[in-house]
Amino acid sequence: MTSNPAGSTPARGPQPGTQVLSDDDRRALLERIEPLAAAFAGAGHRFFLVGGLVRDALLGHGLSGDIDITTDAKPDQIAVLAAAWADTVWDQGKRFGTIGARRGSTTVEITTHRAESYDRGSRKPHVRFSDDVAVDLSRRDFTVNAMAIELPGWALLDPFDGLTDLADGVLRTPSSPEGLFADDPLRMLRAARFSAQLSLVATPELVAAVRSSRARLAIVSRERIEAELTKLLELPQPSAGVRFLEHTGLLGDLLPPWRRADAAVPAAALDDVAHLSDLVALRWAILLGPVCDEAAAARCLSALRCDNATRRKAAAILGAARALEAAAAAATVATDHAAGRRLARQLVADHEPELDAAAASAAAWGRAVHEPFASWLAEVRAGEGASLRRLPIDGRRVMELLGTSGPAVGEALEWLRTQQIEHGPLDAERACQLLTAWNQGREH
Repeated sequence: MTSNPAGSTPARGPQPGTQVLSDDDRRALLERIEPLAAAFAGAGHRFFLVGGLVRDALLGHGLSGDIDITTDAKPDQIAVLAAAWADTVWDQGKRFGTIGARRGSTTVEITTHRAESYDRGSRKPHVRFSDDVAVDLSRRDFTVNAMAIELPGWALLDPFDGLTDLADGVLRTPSSPEGLFADDPLRMLRAARFSAQLSLVATPELVAAVRSSRARLAIVSRERIEAELTKLLELPQPSAGVRFLEHTGLLGDLLPPWRRADAAVPAAALDDVAHLSDLVALRWAILLGPVCDEAAAARCLSALRCDNATRRKAAAILGAARALEAAAAAATVATDHAAGRRLARQLVADHEPELDAAAASAAAWGRAVHEPFASWLAEVRAGEGASLRRLPIDGRRVMELLGTSGPAVGEALEWLRTQQIEHGPLDAERACQLLTAWNQGREH
């Protein structure tokens, strides 16, 4: 029996006995690496495809990305065999048993079967090479990633029933989850991502292990944590993964304002905005909006080492969402249509690039904008939006027109901006007329 904190129904995957790869995929793969596999076999070594390629092929997702291979050959032997096949070979990972190679557009990483041990204070493993592929597979994070296909022959090795777990929609570890998470705590965040990416439900044992192992994340760099969370938020439907983080307590550890919050995490809304731009920043804004103002959100994202562009965009979306709420609230007491349109123009002038994301954020928090302000805003954006974002004349033209410079130019431009918000977009001729009259009034 599995635990399903997200409340979702697992998707059915491939059934045991399924053909390992389609005929087309077999042909495509053989065209890329058959000479390499043959070279290893000819030298008396075993050659296994592993990792996401195997899992995704079993799910019918086809072949894409780099190819991960494990073998009983030692690194020096791998390098010799790879060099005869590849255009380029690199050995930066040699001390961990990995040799990289590229032939044309095909990139492979070939790793000697490994067994690993870890110090309590580090994610960097002490590597021991092994001759047993089952030992290598046992160190993988989840059973669905602990399968291998041997070439030649296309035999599927599945010592931990990963294929059955794919079929049943189960997320399980090939060995003790407490031990795996103690060795590499980042696997707890990978559990969140795979639960969303593959529609898998974590076993109760895995969930309990995450809860008891959360403190181990302290040994993981903020950069690695941010990278894993970004991968989750980039998924088409990340909600199940976010619910996993919430259910296990990881969300509050990673985003401290959620520890103190009474609000519900708007996880479902994260799936609804996949069609919008700046998706990762928008999803951060949706996640942080119920518990953070812009400054606190910026601190959270800075602590996670999010890049500057994402931090700025998320803060801009939060600011636009707050301004949208304030404008909509003010519009409910507006005395006439003109007053409502002025509020809409102000909002567009200040926040137009973020308004779609802001509306999605407000809706996610249960504060969607209702009529009539929504209509006024839509009308202004459709008919006046682009013009409201820029003035028809610049500071140089103001200096020529008014014969002045310095602070007076900024004051004139700000007054002109106010006129646009009050009355709608101006063309250059009308703007010059209004500024001339305004300046004459100031002189008297």
